[in-house]
Amino acid sequence: MESQNNSTEKSLLMVIDDESLMTELFSKFMIRLGFEVITADSGKSALSQLGDPAVQPKLIITDMSMPEMNGVEFARILAQRRPSIPVLIATGFAASEDLADLPDNVVAIVQKPYQYLKISEKINEILDL
Repeated sequence: MESQNNSTEKSLLMVIDDESLMTELFSKFMIRLGFEVITADSGKSALSQLGDPAVQPKLIITDMSMPEMNGVEFARILAQRRPSIPVLIATGFAASEDLADLPDNVVAIVQKPYQYLKISEKINEILDL
């Protein structure tokens, strides 16, 4: 599959998932498509990395179900700190109340396990690539 990301500067994505195998596999796929990827194993870890103004992801892809802070909680905190960064939430299962009243920075929800072609199309659509 050829990358549709033709810009000379690679777009930086952040992937947040507490399951290291999911993070590793998804990151490798995104790198093959031409993206740069940084990862975090929790919302707290991601927020810590995002405290550095030099870290400027174009999109954050976060798992919904994680210990301590779920994807929506992460997105709410991020909306206060860095509202211009869009968030895509990935969920294998989520109660509808978890996905109610989403912050404005949540631009899409995708199902896990990832269907790589569909999610890459969604990412390119969000990033307007």
